[in-house]
Amino acid sequence: MKNPIAAFVRLVRTIERAKREGRTSELVRAAREQAKLQKLMQRPRRYETINGTGEMGWGLFILCMALASYASVILPDSMGPWRSGISGLLFIGGMCAMPVCLWASKKFVTEPRVGYVAFRRGKAWWLGIIIAVVVGGMVSLILSRLLRPEMIRAAQSQIPNAGVAAVPGIMSPTAKIILAGFGPLNAVFYLMMNAVSIKEHRWKWLVMVLILLGPMGICFMVPGSFIEVSRPVMLFLGLMALCSGVVTLGWFLRHHQPPAPEAA
Repeated sequence: MKNPIAAFVRLVRTIERAKREGRTSELVRAAREQAKLQKLMQRPRRYETINGTGEMGWGLFILCMALASYASVILPDSMGPWRSGISGLLFIGGMCAMPVCLWASKKFVTEPRVGYVAFRRGKAWWLGIIIAVVVGGMVSLILSRLLRPEMIRAAQSQIPNAGVAAVPGIMSPTAKIILAGFGPLNAVFYLMMNAVSIKEHRWKWLVMVLILLGPMGICFMVPGSFIEVSRPVMLFLGLMALCSGVVTLGWFLRHHQPPAPEAA
């Protein structure tokens, strides 16, 4: 990443040299053209952040995870391997949702409207990816340790005559806090994805509030173990993000038409 102070110093020296040589107007025109070019080059990235496909991908991911969990308990045992197969397909679909949505956004939404632009991924981008993976892994390990008693209790509740330890329908305060915390985490992520488009869509503030408070209300209103309550929580979060993305994409397609073909 370039040093901004050094770049500023070079700019000042360039301006001073242009003044001495009488090329001030030429330098100003060049700076304006460069600013227009940079703005044009940033249009694809801006379009990718305001067309709603990122929200759709995230919503489909959460929704598929919830439906996969529902399929494993709702589908009858008579379906045999089909039940686990359907659950597995939903899980795989959830993992592929975000990459597919981003690819479809670039191929069918961004390129037809602003053309194809290949962006270079700098060191800062890769560093952010690495940090996100490391932090995500650490959070997953911490949550798995905290929720281990809940998982054991849920597994025992599925075993006939498991004894006193099998107490279905009970969730510890720690598990409730963790599950309710899905709301703030998803609200922050939703706000990050809509940092630009939320200025044009004020209704997204209401969606963010619902995402923030929804899991908390479900935790106190729906009885059950952690796994049982996590299903409606994930279903709610997935539907909210998906619906928000679909509405945003519809608005974007109406207000950003492809350029008219040039007359021959």
